[in-house]
Formats: sequence, structure tokens, C-alpha cells
Amino acid sequence: MRLLTIMLLAAVTLPAQETPEFAGQVDTTGLPEIDARSNAYIHEDWAYFAERLRNEFLALGEKKYRRREYQAAVLEYFNFLLHFPEDGLVPLVHYRMGRAYHRIGELALAGERYRLAREHPQADARVQVVAIRQLARLDHDAGRRSAVLALTLDNDPYILVLKGFAALTLQDWQKSEGYFSAARRYYPLRGRAILDRIIADLQGLQNINYFSKWGGRFWSLTPGGGHARLGLWDEALGFGVSVGTLTLGVLLTRHWTRYVMGTGALVLYWWSGRAASRELASANAALLQGRLDEIRARYNVDTLWSFAHPAIF
Repeated sequence: MRLLTIMLLAAVTLPAQETPEFAGQVDTTGLPEIDARSNAYIHEDWAYFAERLRNEFLALGEKKYRRREYQAAVLEYFNFLLHFPEDGLVPLVHYRMGRAYHRIGELALAGERYRLAREHPQADARVQVVAIRQLARLDHDAGRRSAVLALTLDNDPYILVLKGFAALTLQDWQKSEGYFSAARRYYPLRGRAILDRIIADLQGLQNINYFSKWGGRFWSLTPGGGHARLGLWDEALGFGVSVGTLTLGVLLTRHWTRYVMGTGALVLYWWSGRAASRELASANAALLQGRLDEIRARYNVDTLWSFAHPAIF
């Protein structure tokens, strides 16, 4: 207790020591005269650092994208958008994020990023066009052919190609040929050669029709002839023998049964023609579908989109 009292009295009676200033501990000998303008260097250094950070995010994103590390690329693009939301490259970064999502099969997220790129107020015409192309490609791949055909960009070769394949799927040969012909003038020589082959195949496709040949009509007029043309020999023999037997009975019979047999022969003849028409139409549709599948297997959208500017990918 006595020791505590002595310490308190000493603290009261001793003079207070001033806290030393930190700036006073620094040796300023040789430093230039400081003024307010020196703060500008701080802002310049910060701007330089921010520019390097911005470029680093973009470079890393593109590097990972080129390496097909699409999820890692998306993270770098997110970092860019988080730190530089007002940058002029934001629309393009949205587009690149959409491409990365597209590559890994996240089609809904890809479509969202394409729309953000297209609708961003800072997006220029080039970014808007490539975003619209990719949105159209998503519609095409999802089977939304009417949405593709409703697009009004009739001077864009890649939209025209998508429309051509959409019309081809809907078996509208004339429109499909028209779209491919319109796209042809925008392509280099190699692309034109591919489009010329597609157009030639389409022109041949329109002529594949049993009913366009006189032989098809002729065989359909004979009992069982249409079935014989298709190789359906059981049906052909059944109709041919039945109609022939009834017709022979009409010629050899002299009483009222000849009218019954004649009516039966006419009904079977009519039924033979109807059945042959249905079979020929079915065979015709199968042939067209087979040729359509061949064309679609031989040519696809990527075959012609490979001529696009690298930014589209």
C-alpha cells in the first residue's frame, strides 16, 4: 500500500513527457520541397496500377479461354466486371463470358450474357451483331426454327446460313436455296464452293418425287401396279388377281351377278389406286427425309461458320 502511494505521488509531481511526432523521426535532409501538387503522382501511380490490373484480368481470361479452361476464364471475366463495371470493354467481356458458358453447355447462362452484351449501352455495332448471331445459333440448336427465320438481318452471312438450315429442316426447299444463294456473295471462294454444292443438292432434292415421273402415274393406274413399283409384291398380287378375277367374271356371266362382280371390281380398282397413292407418298417422304439427312450430315452450320471472324468463337 505504501509503495502504491509513493508511485502515485511520483506520477503527479514528475513533469509530463511529450509524445514524439512520427514525422519528426524521419530524416528529411536532401528531400525536395513538398507541395500540394505532389499528390498527383499518387493518382498517376494508382491509375497505372489499375490499368495493369484491368489488362491482367483480360489477359488471364483470354489465356484460360484459349486453353479451353472455360470455367477459370469465366472467373477472370467476373473479376474484371467486379472491379471495372464502367469500362468500355464490359459488353465484349459479357460476350466472351457467353462464349465460355456456351462451350461448357450452360446454354441459359450463355444466352443471358449474349443479351447483356447486345443490350449494353456501351456496346458498339460489332458486339451487337456477334451477340445476335450467337443468340440465333442458340435458337437454331434448340429447334426454334421460327425464331431464326423471323430475324431481319438479311445482309449478315451467318444469319442467312442459319435461316437456310432452318428452312431445310422445315423442308422448304425454295426458301432454303434462296437463303444460301444470298449468303454466297459474302463468303470467300472456299465458302462459295461449299454453298454451291449445297444449292446443287437442294435443286436435285426438289426433283425427287415419284409423282413427277410418268412411270409413277402409269403404274398407279393399273391394279396393284403402284405396289409392284414399290416392291410390295403381296399387295400387288392381291389387288391384281382380285380385280382381274371380278372383271373376268363380268365378261363370262350373263345374269345379275355380273353387276355385283362389276361393282366389286370397280371398288377394288379404286381402293387399289388409293392404297398405291398412300404407299407412294410414304415412300416419297421417306426418300426425301433420307436425302435430307444426307445433306444435313454432309453440311452443317459449323462448316460455314468456320469462315467467321475469330471473335465469333
